[in-house]
Amino acid sequence: MAEYIDKRGWKFKVMHGLGDVWKARYQKPGARSWKCVAGLPWRWNREDAEDDLEVYAEAHGMKKVEE
Repeated sequence: MAEYIDKRGWKFKVMHGLGDVWKARYQKPGARSWKCVAGLPWRWNREDAEDDLEVYAEAHGMKKVEE
């Protein structure tokens, strides 16, 4: 799974939700919890959610975190 970081230091990645759904989430620096990216939809498979996040990250000038 890809992870991205924006200029503010917020981390973004796709995570599993309740049931069998996937969505991009973000974590602010120093926070423990992850919040849903409101502008992106819930998806039935991880690949679609990953595609959503990739487009979102590119549009917002985020950098991909190298593992």
